[in-house]
Amino acid sequence: MRFEPDEMCRKTRKTEETRRLSRVIQPALAVLLVVFSLAAEGQVGPGERLSGPALVGSVTITQVNADATFTFIGMCKGNGKLISTTLSPFTVANTTAASLEGQRLQGQGPAGCLSQAGGEDVIVNTVITPKFANDGTQILAEVVILFVVPQ
Repeated sequence: MRFEPDEMCRKTRKTEETRRLSRVIQPALAVLLVVFSLAAEGQVGPGERLSGPALVGSVTITQVNADATFTFIGMCKGNGKLISTTLSPFTVANTTAASLEGQRLQGQGPAGCLSQAGGEDVIVNTVITPKFANDGTQILAEVVILFVVPQ
């Protein structure tokens, strides 16, 4: 079989275009999966509901005596956001991905996300299970956090 240079260039271009398209489609599908799978699992009270914009990123929870430090680093509306607070009391050792969902963080909504001032209550709505690890003293996870707003 003999390939002409033009035919080889065409095949190379098609392969490169397919790879480029794949690099765009796969992350877009992952984002859509997260967005469409956002079930209202959080602990909201009467007259409350969950709302976006979503905070998407990584959380580290580290045991400190009977408490734990909660540090979230992620994105909201394309901007980097940080949430750092103490969970009290909290036991890392027996926390699962499922039990982390619904964790409410009072007054921890970052400024410039839902509102300019911030300070809203937020809830860990979704934990990406394959990205959850707990070694008994520290949790590393990828999460989606939503805002708690009046109904």
